[in-house]
Amino acid sequence: MIRLYVNNLLQPSLKILLSEKQAHYLKHVMRVKDNEEITVFNGQDGVFLSQVTYQGKKDIYLIIREQLHMQKNLPPCGLAFALIKKENIDLILQKATELGVTDIFPLLTERTIIRQFNQTRAESIVIEAAEQCERSDIPTIHQITNLKTFLAHFPERFTPVYLAERILTSEKLSAQINPLFIIGPEGGFTNSESQLLQKTPDIKTLHLGETILRAETAAIAVLSAWNFRLF
Repeated sequence: MIRLYVNNLLQPSLKILLSEKQAHYLKHVMRVKDNEEITVFNGQDGVFLSQVTYQGKKDIYLIIREQLHMQKNLPPCGLAFALIKKENIDLILQKATELGVTDIFPLLTERTIIRQFNQTRAESIVIEAAEQCERSDIPTIHQITNLKTFLAHFPERFTPVYLAERILTSEKLSAQINPLFIIGPEGGFTNSESQLLQKTPDIKTLHLGETILRAETAAIAVLSAWNFRLF
């Protein structure tokens, strides 16, 4: 059954007017018919069954029926990554959502070539990924910041985990922590950035193998390993 994210309160009997983009998606992409049922979620109230209702030529409403599932939020898991090419950022956002990341932090570093981050586009990508992978919560995408500022105001609920390319370590991660994995840009972190990371209080250092991984590969690899507790 089709799943759709809506930015509305969800409770039985509510009638929600869909945006033009959502209406186009249901009508012309998914070919949803009048009175057909789909599931909806808003990241807060759980998952609900709803009925699609066509009114006029353009307007599509959802009539909210019963709740199918209570709200389920995944345990905290963060990902901070230096900006790279747009298509690779899109891949990281999509796969991070599928792999259970709850907080995403875009970073500027000394070797970051791309300096712009489209917050609205990023939020659209994680919502679409959540719809497809059947999450009922949506990752939070934080404002872009530079590495130094990020480390100086590191969120207390997380344990920092530095993915080091050239630092050999056998350090293990406790299953009890809430990790925030930190990934560098193309070319890696500079020596000064690496030293700054290593001085961060309570930081863990991970080495992902003998080969140097692209940023998007490192993100997928470490999140997959964390999900299966392979560290």
